[in-house]
Amino acid sequence: MACVNNFFLENENIVSTDKFDISEFEKGTALYEVVKIVNSKALFLGEHIERLKKSAKIKNKKLWLSDNEIIERINKIIHINNVDFGRLKFVFRFLENQNKFFSFFIELITPETELYKTGAKLITVEALRDTPNAKIINHGLRNIVKTKLAEQNAFEALLVCKNGKITEGSKSNFFLIKNKKIFTAFTQSVLPGITRDYVFRICRKNNIEIIEQDIYIEKLKEFDSAFITGTSIGVLPVKQIENIEFSLSNGILKTLQDEYLKCVEEYLGR
Repeated sequence: MACVNNFFLENENIVSTDKFDISEFEKGTALYEVVKIVNSKALFLGEHIERLKKSAKIKNKKLWLSDNEIIERINKIIHINNVDFGRLKFVFRFLENQNKFFSFFIELITPETELYKTGAKLITVEALRDTPNAKIINHGLRNIVKTKLAEQNAFEALLVCKNGKITEGSKSNFFLIKNKKIFTAFTQSVLPGITRDYVFRICRKNNIEIIEQDIYIEKLKEFDSAFITGTSIGVLPVKQIENIEFSLSNGILKTLQDEYLKCVEEYLGR
C-alpha cells in the first residue's frame, strides 16, 4: 500500500510523502474507506462516511471526527496535491492513547477502457473475512491475493469458503446473471459496497429482479454472465473465472453499466 503524490494528512498535519510509514496501520485497529476522485471531487463521499460509521459500530469504536471534519480534511489533501483524478484512502487508526486519522492517495486501479468490452479474468482464493461487514485493513489477505493475481495474470480474486461458497472479491462485490435475473451473495456475508448499493437501486428503478443467495463455485457454469463492482472500477464485466467463461453480450449488464454512469454524472453535476 504505497502513498503517492506529494503530501498526505496525519491528523490535521500536512506531511511529505517521503515520511509515510506503512507500519502505522499494523498497530491497533485501522478502519478505512477508499474513494475515487473525479474532477477533484470525492465520488459518493457521504455514502462512504456512512459505511465507515457502520464499520466503527461493528467494531465498537467511536469516530472522533464529525462528517464535516472528515470532508474538510479530505478536500484539504485533494487540493494541496492538486489532484483532478485519483484514488484516496482515509483511515481511522485506533490505538490506546495514540488514535490517528490519515488521508492519502494510493495507486490508481482503473481498468483499461478495452476491459469493459473484453471482460476481466478472475481467479478464486480460499479465504474469508473475519468481519465481512466492516472495512478493516487486513495485510495478510491483501498479500496473498496480490501474489496469486500476479502469478495467474488475473484482475481480481473471488474469496471462497472451504465449502465452496463464493462471497465477494478481494476489492469488489460479485454478481451473476441468468434468465434476466441478477444473483449475488447475502448482504450479511459481504462488505456492502457503495457501487453494489447503486446496482440495487438501478435494479429497483428498472424492474430488474435481483436475488440474494448463496453462490457456490461448482454452480458457476449454470449462469450466463458475471460482473464485479467497486469504487474504482464501477461495473466491470467478467469474461472468465478460473476455466469457466461467461458471455459479455448481455442486455441487463449493459443497462447496469449505462445507468451507473448516469448516477456518477448526476453526482458530479451537483
